[in-house]
Amino acid sequence: MNRRNFIFLGLSYLFVLFNYPLVRASSTTYFVEAYGAKASPQGWLLAVVLLAIAVGVSNRLQSSKGFHFTFLSISLFSVLFFGMGHFAYLNSIKSGALFLFAWKEVYIVLQVHLLLAYANSWLNRQDFLKWIGPLGALGSIGGILGGLLTTYFAKSFGTSVTLYAGLSLVFISALFAIYLEKIPGTESVSRAEHSPLKSLNSIDLKRYVFLIGLIVALSQIVINIADFQFSLYFEKAITDSSLRTAYLGEVYTATNSLTLALQLVVLPLLLKFFGERSLHFFIPISYLACLLFGLNSGILTASAVLYVFLKASDYSLFSAGKELLYHPMKPVQKYGAKYLTDMFVYRTAKASIAGVLIYYQSAEMLNKVMIVALLIWTVTIYLLFKLQRRLFH
Repeated sequence: MNRRNFIFLGLSYLFVLFNYPLVRASSTTYFVEAYGAKASPQGWLLAVVLLAIAVGVSNRLQSSKGFHFTFLSISLFSVLFFGMGHFAYLNSIKSGALFLFAWKEVYIVLQVHLLLAYANSWLNRQDFLKWIGPLGALGSIGGILGGLLTTYFAKSFGTSVTLYAGLSLVFISALFAIYLEKIPGTESVSRAEHSPLKSLNSIDLKRYVFLIGLIVALSQIVINIADFQFSLYFEKAITDSSLRTAYLGEVYTATNSLTLALQLVVLPLLLKFFGERSLHFFIPISYLACLLFGLNSGILTASAVLYVFLKASDYSLFSAGKELLYHPMKPVQKYGAKYLTDMFVYRTAKASIAGVLIYYQSAEMLNKVMIVALLIWTVTIYLLFKLQRRLFH
């Protein structure tokens, strides 16, 4: 393995997760000020629309210009888009806060997806198992630093400075990505080449991708409900703008600290002693345990604990486990499967739960929905690995 290339990949991933707490906390603060936390589902729906457009543009760019040009273009456009949205909001154009909130959901999906797709194509399964922990750890370190910087900047200089500090880091992540080596599968391809979507041509393979997609959808339902409930308690408990941004910085620091611990300790142990299948079962069962033990009790701290655990395990355990599910497939099939699950299913699930949350916001009902989703998730894992054994072994 090219260690120089891994260093640049790791640095780019580090700065992607470094910039996100600053940008996310700032844009969330402006949105809550302008619209209130109960309007979050409308912001998520707009994010889904923008993501659909962005994914289409990203795919076209990658097929014609390659990974490097695409990643740089998305990063530069995001800096410009955030700057324009912030300028609009400061000049009493309320929708500027809405677009800030929505685009922060879009750019991070694109940046992370492109880097992980690159890593999946570059590393074979053995190297991926070896290096996904350190790569995730670098991202977690970036997130911890970003969370600490968010709290410091918000308390010392305010939300605007925090936002622009984050935007400078968005640009830096793109600079490191430019130096990644060109590898087959990440550069421009001829239209005559086999289509990634058409490569999923067998019934069993389609079922396998469908089950991965179902897990992705269920994860989004659970995480977005927890996110929404946390936002409601957060809005009521903290009213000052700078203090809101600072508190979110603390939450993101805790999230990324736990992510780092899961990446360096729990993930390697689960994979080494219990295997990939047990890793996947552990995720929904641990989520269910949190709910049943009453962490989501209506208190801000309790809601924040649940939010931190779900987000941390999503960034570490679930992210690594999901990437491993693609490895048995051929390279072109991986891209087709990842497009369907990481992009189409992801945004469809997010749009669906956002639509539900606009009209149904009862904590009791939402908790029941989460429990049902987690039970279905557990059964889906059993069916997925049963099919995997028949399909790839």
